[in-house]
This record gives sequence, C-alpha cells and structure tokens, in this order.
Amino acid sequence: MKTCFYLFLTFILLAASVEAVSVPRIKGKLVEAGSNKPLDFADIFLLSGEDATPAYQSLPEEDGRFVIMDVRDGTYTLLIRLVGFDVYTRPDIVLNTSTPLIDLGTIEMKALEVGLAEVEVVAQKKQIIYKLDKKIIEASGNLLASGGSAVDILENTPSIRVDAEGEVTFRGSSGFTVYVDGKPSVFGGTQALQQIPSGQIENIEIITTPSARHDTGSDVGIINIITKKDSRQGFSGMVNLSGSTLLSRNVDFLLSRQANRSRWHFGGNWTDRMLKSNFEQDKTTSVNDWQTHSRSTGPRTSNNFNYSLKGGWQYTLPRTSFSADMEGGYGGRERQGDLDYSEEHPGVERVDYFSRDYYHINETYLLGSVKADHKFNDKGHQITSLFYLKYGGDALEYFQSDLFDGNINHDLLGEAKNAYADEHRQMGHRAYEDEHRWTVRANVDYVYPFSPSGRLEAGYQYSSYLEDGDYSMEFWNPEKKVFEFRTDNAIYDNFFYFQNGIHSVYGILANGYKAFTYQIGLRGEHTHRVLRSDVPGANRTYNNFHLFPSVHIGFNLPKEQQLMASYSRRITRPDLFYMEPYITYRDFYSAEIGNPDIRNEFINSFELNYKKNIGDASLSATVFHRSRTDKIERLRIPYESAIRAGVTLDSMANVGNDYSSGLELNGQMQVVRRWNMGINGSLYHYRVVNKLSRDNRNESSANYDITLHNALDAGRYTRIQLDGNFVGPSVTTQGRTHAFWYVNLAIRQQFFNRALSATLSVRDVLNSARYVSNITTSDLQSITKIRPAWPLITLTLSYTFNNFNGRTPTAREDRELFEGTRH
Repeated sequence: MKTCFYLFLTFILLAASVEAVSVPRIKGKLVEAGSNKPLDFADIFLLSGEDATPAYQSLPEEDGRFVIMDVRDGTYTLLIRLVGFDVYTRPDIVLNTSTPLIDLGTIEMKALEVGLAEVEVVAQKKQIIYKLDKKIIEASGNLLASGGSAVDILENTPSIRVDAEGEVTFRGSSGFTVYVDGKPSVFGGTQALQQIPSGQIENIEIITTPSARHDTGSDVGIINIITKKDSRQGFSGMVNLSGSTLLSRNVDFLLSRQANRSRWHFGGNWTDRMLKSNFEQDKTTSVNDWQTHSRSTGPRTSNNFNYSLKGGWQYTLPRTSFSADMEGGYGGRERQGDLDYSEEHPGVERVDYFSRDYYHINETYLLGSVKADHKFNDKGHQITSLFYLKYGGDALEYFQSDLFDGNINHDLLGEAKNAYADEHRQMGHRAYEDEHRWTVRANVDYVYPFSPSGRLEAGYQYSSYLEDGDYSMEFWNPEKKVFEFRTDNAIYDNFFYFQNGIHSVYGILANGYKAFTYQIGLRGEHTHRVLRSDVPGANRTYNNFHLFPSVHIGFNLPKEQQLMASYSRRITRPDLFYMEPYITYRDFYSAEIGNPDIRNEFINSFELNYKKNIGDASLSATVFHRSRTDKIERLRIPYESAIRAGVTLDSMANVGNDYSSGLELNGQMQVVRRWNMGINGSLYHYRVVNKLSRDNRNESSANYDITLHNALDAGRYTRIQLDGNFVGPSVTTQGRTHAFWYVNLAIRQQFFNRALSATLSVRDVLNSARYVSNITTSDLQSITKIRPAWPLITLTLSYTFNNFNGRTPTAREDRELFEGTRH
C-alpha cells in the first residue's frame, strides 16, 4: 500500500509541474450532421509540411470536444476520419503569435449518402477502439453476434474466455461488474451478459483499470453495455427474431421517436438461451479410510431466460437535460441433468442408480432511474445526478435432486410427482430459497475545466444492496413415501438477512502537455456489511474504510502511434452467495456451502498499451500485470456429514494470493478489397500461491488463446464470416482444464435495400470442442468431460424501419459451448 501511495504522490507532483506550461492551440467539437449527436470515435490528425507528416493525433471526448496541445507555429492541415462518414479536411490552418488559440467551433461530420451498411463492402469499423482509460468493442464488428447476447459480441476480445457452463472469465477471473448505460445491470456477472440481446447493443466498454470515478468492486474491471438510441427526428425502430436447433429462441424490439427536444423509446425481449451437453464424470473420494468411486454419464440442459419490457423518456433544453427509464420483467436460469450413476466401494458389489437433478432460479424485477444533467457552458463545465432503484420480488432459488433404481424406465418418470417415481425413488431432497432484493444507487458528479485541456472532477455516491429470505430443505422418507422438511438443524431451515452499503467520494485531476496526457485520481469508500442468520455463530458485522488510487498516462508518438499506461487498485467484496452458511445441492453427489468469514480480495492492476495505425490496418499490444491478495475460490472436499458416501462439498475460502502477467495482441487489416481479417491473441502466466493446501503445493500455468476472424463480402448484400478459436489450458488451486478448439461459420443475406437481414450460423462446425477438467487433492480425484450437443445451427432475421440507428444488427456467434462444468 505504501508503494501505491508513493506512486500516486509522484504523479501528483508531475502533474503540478507540467500544468503551467501546457498550451492549447486548436479546439473544436465533432457532431453528426443532422442529428447533432456527439462523435467520440473519430481519429483526429494535425498534418504539417508537404508530405503531410502527422504533428498531433487525438481522439475526441465523449461529448465530441477535442483539444490540440502545444504544437509549434506553422501552417497545418486538419484531417478527421471516421468510418461511415466523409473524410473532413481543413487546410491552411495558420498558428502564430497573433493566433495563439484557434476555435474551430462545431464540426459537422456528414454520413455517406449510401449509409454505413452500403459502405460495408469496402470498409470495416474498428473492432476495438483504445482510449486513455478504457477499450470500446464495436458491436457491429462481429457478424456472428446477432440473435445472441453481449457474450457473443465479446467473443473476439483478447483474454475473454467462456467455460463449459457458459461462464465468462476475463484474464482468468470472473470478478467483473456489469453496467448498462452506466447503471447497474438487472442481473450480475455472466448472467447479465447472457440476457442482453446483441441486437440492442451499440458498443461495449471494457474498463480494466478503472479510474477513481468508477466503482471499485471488481478485480478485473467493469463491462459497460451501451445500448442503441436513435437520435434521428421522427419514428423508427427494429425487430430481431432468432431460433436454433437447440430450441433457443429470441424476439426483441425497440421503437423510438424523436420530436425536437423530446425523445421516447419503448422495447422488450423474449429470450430463451438453451445449452445442451453430454456429461461424464469420475470421482474417487476418501473419508475416514472409506473410499468411494462413482461414475456418472448423461445429458445436461440449461436455459437462461428473460422476458421484459422497458421504456424511457428524455427532454433536452439548451443546457439541461432530464431522462427517466423503467424496466420490468421475469428472468433467471434453469438446469436439468439426467445421469446414470454407478457407485463402488472396496470389497462391495457395484450399485447402479439413475439421478435426476433440477434447479430453477428466477426473479420478478422492476427497476427505474432518473437522471439530470446541467451544462454551465460549452467548455465541459457540468454537473450530473442519477438515482437508481431496483426491486426483485418473488425471487426463488429451487434445487431438486432424486436418486432412483438403476433399472427404472426414464420415460415413465415425467416432470411432475407421480406414483411410479415415488415407488422407485431411493433418496431425494428439495431446497427452497425465497428472497426479496433491493438495490439503491444515488450519485452526483461534477466536472470543472480549468483550461482547454485540463479538468477537475469530483463526486459522491451511495450504493446499497439488501437481501432477506428463508431457506428450507425437505428430504425423502422411503418408509412413508413422502418428502418431509427438516427443522432440527439451522443448516437446513434458516432465515437470513444481508445488507451491503457503501459511501464513496472521489477526485480526479486530468490535463495534458504537448503529446502527453494524464489523469490521476483517488477514491475513498466506507463499507458497512451485515449478515444475520439462524445458523449459530454465523452473524457478522463489518465496517471499514479504504483508499483506491488510479493513474492513467497517454503519449501520442509520431507516425500514428500511441502509448498508454495505467494503474488501478480494486477490491472484491463478498456477496451473500459467498457467505451463506447453509447447504444446497447441485445434484445428488455435489453439495455447496458459503463461508461467513470470507475476506475481501484486494487487487493491484498495471497496464501498458501500444497502438499503431498503418494505413487502414491497426496493431495494438497490451502488457498487463495483476496481483491479488486473499483470492476467493471454491474448494471441493469430501463431505463427511453427507447423507450418503461419495458426496463432495464445495465451499468458499481465501486460498492465498495469485499473480497474472501477460500480453494481449489485436490486429486488423484489409487483405484485399472484399476480405477483412482480424486476429486476437493473449499469452499470460498465471500463478497461485496456495496457503491452504496440505502439501503447500502452488499451481502455475501458461495460458493462451487465439481467435482468427475473417469477413468476406461475397456480393453487395452478402457477407460470409469464418472464425477459428483455440482456447489454451488453465489452472486452479486444485487442478487444471485442458485446451480445446473450434470453428464457427456464418452467412448473412440482406434484402429490401438492407432493411431486412437473414443470417445462418453454425457453431463448432467440425464438432471439435471438448472440455476436460481434472481436480486432484489428497482425498479427492475428479475428472469431468463435457461434449456440447452438435450441430448448433441458428437462423436470425433482423428488420429495421426508417433507418433506425443507421446500422444493421449483426449475426450470432456463441462460445457457450458446454453445459455442466461445475459438477
């Protein structure tokens, strides 16, 4: 922590020393002609001399403003490029002592007359745009994403992985926070990404070293989903429909009307995302010298579902804007496994069973937000406030597991209770977790520009999450042939209450000098966390205050090169899921329990990014290092108190420290006029210092993955995309997962002047994807093999009218290959 403080202090002194000599020479603002929508993705070049040598390169701010700093007197040409727009040039800009600062005012970028879709045959939007404190993933860049979700758009991002159960990890961690338009998402983590239709996404921001203005609660950063909002006058909209051979289906729509200063939108979606895999697992457990070997095989299916409606209204005055949004729906996840089990003990004859496990997690939710934004002038002096409220009612987490005779007729079991099932049921249990959830967030943010390139930011935020409910379990009584609730132990019959409240304040100083820009910040957070439970000794209260510094530096180098460096300190606070002190069962042989004494994780992240433009091609490289103390991980052990032998218990623990250091590469180029290629790769070393292993064994691995993306325009209205993916091996504190590879193919055909698009995609074309995981400890050996159902073919239809957003929704690609990895 001392090192972080000294580093932070050094940059404050550096900032103070350069602030006085920073001189702005040219400023302006970029907007889209007709709609006046700010443009923040353009490349801005100041060229000098007859050979048009770049003297300065920059990107505009989110509101379209840009400033060119500390260039020498002379005659220059301003060049602005943005795919889908005419190139803007302004020659003969003369800088001398009589014109110390030139204000170009508002520059209107004119969209190409044929529209973005029309020029797609000769130009591709940049897949990844790098800014000082974030990366922006262009949603329309992946043809294989429509009909899918945010997960599919993130597919080609370096270091993004999707495991066998569809869980997303980034740089080896699932500890990321998901926002939608800067507000908390309906669900968390992977579930949030899976339930946002790709057709409604404009782009995705990945913030790996967040600045002080952002929440600190995630170890690898923030994923912010920016949804489409049409600012054109009049009425417009879009509709997307898709279905697959696994019976996944999706219907989503968005309608918008802009009338002068007022804009409203209304949308909805019906989504069922199905996964199906063939599952195989061998486990050997040892408890008190009693060894049990079990083998399970069979299909597993899952469905991530969400059915919702949303609407909003915005009113814009010359300097003040107001907006209100509301969304309501029903969503969750269900999973079922029908597995054949065999169980063996030394000297005991093998016994065969059939197991059916099922869980259903759902929530009926209603959320709303109001936002106000006031600009004191056109130089960036503004104040913004936001209030957000979400209620999750009738929330239920239901777990069911049954063990039947091995020779049972599966077709006679059905899905509901029946006499045949009761007659052949050997054992069974049901778990019910009824919950109510409240999320509150309020913040005020203030920006004061003290110079054309410098600004001060400050803000306050309060956030709170509250959840309370009841947990109960019932077990099968084979003599009475009924299920009976157990009330003799609070582990099986429990009331719980959890509240996590955070008060935050922050400050940021940002400025620039010539080709150098910097941003330094400090955030302070006070956390109050309460856990109450009927389980004896499980009540906990936590109060603490922590500081989180951040530093971001940028250099614009000659010949269209950029260099950026950043540092950020983060935290992972335990959610209720990590702490709940009662047992749940994922299937008959797999139980879970939380840990009330789980501690915070603290993370220090460093990044160095290099970017080079070579004509229409680009190359970027990121070197990163992340260290984490008190790493939280799920550990699997034999369950000594289980209702039968061979059951394993997964529990949460602070296992030690881990370190991740590596390199990410992204390259994009146009091979020939109709063929665009992109390659993403990552290579990083991951090491876990395990403080809980009995033999003091540490694990390390070299992790790597490569994605090769090809887009071929076969005609004016036809595009083909072929992607190859290789996912390297990885490690945990208890074992390893093996490498696998797969290929995806998609074809899109457009009709009616591109208003209607039909996309056919095939996932894992060669049926090559295989997931293999090994866990080895002194008293447990487990190997899990999963093969996804094949083939998975998806058809997507997308229709836009009145040229909604000027974009064509993209097609589906799905790395959610497997179901069942967590068993």
